Amino acid sequence: MAKRRIYLHIGLPGAGGAFLPAALAHHASALAAAGVQVPTRAGDEVLRAAVELRRDHKQHGYRRREVEGTWAALCHRARKACAKGESVVLGEEHLAGADTDQIALLLDALSGWEVHVVAVVADPASQLVGAWADTIRAGATRSLRRWTRRVLDPAREAPESVAFWAEHDLEGVLHRWSAALRRPDRMHVVVAPRADDASAPVSRRDRAASVWADLGRVIGFDAAALPLTEVDTHPGARLDATGLAVLRGVNRAVDGRVAPGAQRRVVSDHLARREEEASGPELPTLPAELHGELRDLAERWAKAVADAGWLLYGDAADLVPTLPTRAVDPDEVGPGARLASVTDSVADLLVEVARLREENDALARRTAKLERKRTKLKTRLAAATAAGSPGPAGPADGG
Repeated sequence: MAKRRIYLHIGLPGAGGAFLPAALAHHASALAAAGVQVPTRAGDEVLRAAVELRRDHKQHGYRRREVEGTWAALCHRARKACAKGESVVLGEEHLAGADTDQIALLLDALSGWEVHVVAVVADPASQLVGAWADTIRAGATRSLRRWTRRVLDPAREAPESVAFWAEHDLEGVLHRWSAALRRPDRMHVVVAPRADDASAPVSRRDRAASVWADLGRVIGFDAAALPLTEVDTHPGARLDATGLAVLRGVNRAVDGRVAPGAQRRVVSDHLARREEEASGPELPTLPAELHGELRDLAERWAKAVADAGWLLYGDAADLVPTLPTRAVDPDEVGPGARLASVTDSVADLLVEVARLREENDALARRTAKLERKRTKLKTRLAAATAAGSPGPAGPADGG
């Protein structure tokens, strides 16, 4: 009888697969009918499992007890739901940066399964911009130009460089996971189409559809029958160049008074513009002088994929970045655009603060009401106890 098979989408972060957990959850019933199980329940369950495995819950705004046991629970549910010959699929971009020991721990929990790893990859320019933007959402203040220079320093000693390459070095990430699998034919590499290709522009929704179709080919389901029309193909709101310029200034004023995980959540929920609003030339681009260096890097990546024998989906040429038709430097955003962005953000935050105050007042009234009830019940209980208890014993009769 065929072994149970599990497909793990490990990232890379920002390469174009962030929507996959939501898409899989949305189509869970249809996938189950096709023999593909999606065992996740809560929307952030796989993220919490990945955070547990990588031991960095504080960075993501979780307490230890919120993540402990998540991976074991997922594996248990997967084993219970999945019959022999069926497949399970889980995905979380944060897994890309797992080190050798963490990968071994993860795979140990999957003993008895045939494990396949799916990596969605993209050109290094878009990965650099996306990773820098994520640092700004988490409270950083360094400019795109300075941050990129530190990351691309050949020594790779700066903290920004270490953090970036752990999750975004295509060769390093894929070789770590492939070595643990010991089977190159179980490493599936999906190349996302370039979204900024001037010669053949690809919308971000079309890009997501391409990644979704390739995932269907990897796992064996008909992606065309499971459309993404009701799925947010860019989860976690994204800031455009103006929004990032404004947020850098806000971060300087906040000056570390908010934990990175908590700030990232607030920014995503209340400050960032949705993908439909942050598109086209509004998004930041890297300086043109970096193009040659990144092109050489991308060509090395493409050769590494070809030489390793991993299964490739998409066009490896899309790993090579193209020069943008228009350079957009977040540091050059004018005061008028910044003012408009700040005005919109303050209006949104005012609405949200008002909503939270109303909610807090309602909770306070409910708490006060429950406290009054508790006091009454406590008084009645004390009275009933006093009425039902025997009085103090009198002196014994001496006869």
